[in-house]
Amino acid sequence: MTTQSLHTSQPAPEPNPPQDEDVVAGWTAFGIFIALCVATAVIAWSMLRQFKKVEKAKAEGVFGEEAQAEEAAKQAAKDEIKKLKR
Repeated sequence: MTTQSLHTSQPAPEPNPPQDEDVVAGWTAFGIFIALCVATAVIAWSMLRQFKKVEKAKAEGVFGEEAQAEEAAKQAAKDEIKKLKR
């Protein structure tokens, strides 16, 4: 009970804001910012390389797109024949 009365009877101290000359950007934060910029650039460069590899493989037919297109054409022809027979 006495603790509660002590807390309520004393006014809260006003916080002292830091002075303008005390607030500075540190070298650590600048270093982290530069490191994040470099990491983003490396990731973007790697992603572009992978996109180029995928486009090259697509042009060479690695993914079997021609075979899939041929199968789709055959299936469409079969479906058309079935419709004509009805």
